[in-house]
Amino acid sequence: MSKKLKVPKDPNQRNIPKLFPPRKALRKSLAPTYIPIAHHVYYDGHSFRVRVKIEGKTDSWNTQNKKEALEYRDYLLLKR
Repeated sequence: MSKKLKVPKDPNQRNIPKLFPPRKALRKSLAPTYIPIAHHVYYDGHSFRVRVKIEGKTDSWNTQNKKEALEYRDYLLLKR
């Protein structure tokens, strides 16, 4: 019986899973950080987010314009 010899790996070949293990917390680390601008209005560096809770349901909306965000927030608060 002949023994199987291990073939040495190419030194240029990398073991990708060991070098780059899957990151479980990647989604959390890439989550946007919201800065409060006004009551119910937040800014993430690119857009404004309006979040208002009405009767147990959270209404959320994004826009690039701060004035639109404030107007929409006022509309939602009056609707409440």
